[in-house]
Amino acid sequence: MAKSYNFGEKSTEWNAKVGKEVETFLTPKYKEAKKKAIEALESDMYKSVLSESDFWILMNATKNGKMAYTGLIISHNGCLKINDALPAEKRFKPSCLTIDKDGFNKSLVYTYCNDEQGIYEVGEVSDKNCTNAYPYAMALKRCMDRVILKSSKLAYAGIYSDSEAEEFKNDPKEETEPEKLTCDVCKNEITKFTDKKGIERSPEAIALETKNKFGKVLCAKCAHDAVVKAKKAKEEKMKIDEQVGLPFPVEDQ
Repeated sequence: MAKSYNFGEKSTEWNAKVGKEVETFLTPKYKEAKKKAIEALESDMYKSVLSESDFWILMNATKNGKMAYTGLIISHNGCLKINDALPAEKRFKPSCLTIDKDGFNKSLVYTYCNDEQGIYEVGEVSDKNCTNAYPYAMALKRCMDRVILKSSKLAYAGIYSDSEAEEFKNDPKEETEPEKLTCDVCKNEITKFTDKKGIERSPEAIALETKNKFGKVLCAKCAHDAVVKAKKAKEEKMKIDEQVGLPFPVEDQ
């Protein structure tokens, strides 16, 4: 029986911008990347070195509120495995590298040029796309991974190296559940709430809205109580204002 690969596909994904799980959909580019990755995993050249865990899904939030699967990311270690499995004439050759320490806009750039392979590629870093303390290593990784993915033809199918951007990293912390929020008044956990209009509000949205309105993080119940209390206080103030505005004392009516 043939092995099934899904690279961690789910029907919903967490969207931090809206603070809730949203529906996913598979773009044509992701489908192409998935097909190419499966071909590599099952090929005689790579099946003994690559595994499904070397890949994970590239996701992008869409304007319509869904989470799009737009490609696949492969780890730097996965790229190294591929390079070792390639024929000698297609492997990355360090002798083809040059370095420019004064690139455009203060970028550090490694350039790879190999006429026999027909590959010209660069790997660049700047303070805009690299925040770690190892810029030379990161620029080299980007250049090397791009060359390897081109040599193996994976680059042409929407498969990117995790060295391309820091947000591409498969960080386990990104997969953990969001931190639970508690109400400043009752100390209970804030849970999602659906209002009278049928609009669902996430705990994060409730916390933000109540913090802005009341100066405290409140659950839906305490927020309701705060609104009722504020309304009563306003009504009492209006009564007092009306009384103060009369030309004669209230008790003389």
